[in-house]
Amino acid sequence: MAFAKGQAAFELRPTRTEVRVDHLSVRRQVGPLRAQAALDFLMTYGWALALVVIVAGVLFSLGIFDTSNFIGNKAAGFSGVAVKGWSLDSHGNLTLMLTNQATQRVRVNRIEGVIRSDTQGNNFSSIIPASSNSGLLSVTGFGAQQPSSGYNAKVLISYTDLATGFNHTSSGTLTGKVV
Repeated sequence: MAFAKGQAAFELRPTRTEVRVDHLSVRRQVGPLRAQAALDFLMTYGWALALVVIVAGVLFSLGIFDTSNFIGNKAAGFSGVAVKGWSLDSHGNLTLMLTNQATQRVRVNRIEGVIRSDTQGNNFSSIIPASSNSGLLSVTGFGAQQPSSGYNAKVLISYTDLATGFNHTSSGTLTGKVV
């Protein structure tokens, strides 16, 4: 068989987009069918996925997945002057025991706390020797708390290094249950 100039010498075979029906070559469009299948998949499973996301959001907003109920007591983020022990009672009193991690004496000037968008603070003039603990310091006025409920308290401690006279802050988060 002779081929014209520029013609390839190969046999055409059916491709993925070509199907033989009754010995006739019928070309079908695969792209729109794949798009239709993807759309059907998204519509079928998308509603179920959206429902799961909505239910999870409602459960989070109701406090069902409150992480403080599972973690227990935890302090994170403090430096210089850190919180060694604490408790929040049902009357809304946050009592703290601080530890001085610095090598010099410090004076605690103010402690502020935020619990459930309620901000309170008290001024102090407690001196903590180097590498030792303070007495108990309380921040009051957070309002009545539900006993055994979990809480996250953001605490800001303002203190002065008595050797240098510089003011510093130490901040962190306290997680626990109301006692």
